[in-house]
Amino acid sequence: MNFEQQCTIPATREQLWDFLMDVPSVATCVPGVQSVAPRDDGQFAGEMRIRVGPISLTLQGVMSIQERDRDNWKASMHGEATDRRVGGGLNATAQMTLLDQGAGETRLVIQTDARLLGKLGEFGQPLIRKKADQMMAEFARNLAARFQ
Repeated sequence: MNFEQQCTIPATREQLWDFLMDVPSVATCVPGVQSVAPRDDGQFAGEMRIRVGPISLTLQGVMSIQERDRDNWKASMHGEATDRRVGGGLNATAQMTLLDQGAGETRLVIQTDARLLGKLGEFGQPLIRKKADQMMAEFARNLAARFQ
């Protein structure tokens, strides 16, 4: 399942880049994230609680920044998480691009390729897309509030 989501953040590209590359800090803006901790291998372990339709999930997993290209304002991240209780999971890669909008604003474009496994994969695409859009809107609000 592929998504593309965009939002405008009231910050310069430099400010936004520095914040987004600090995984524990940016995690505080992601809806449902309960914890994030760096691991010795450069990855981050975390836990996220979300509700998709009638099911509440507690996803536990790891994520890493695979590419950082500050010259072109692009980065890619990969994450894998599972919910042991429900028996579902998620495997996702996200490409992030920062576009200068002038006047101290930056457009954040995130393209995600997600594979939903187990029970989570049984939900229809419209329901998953709606949840992803809701989470992105809340993330954008939380991120914008950090720079105001």
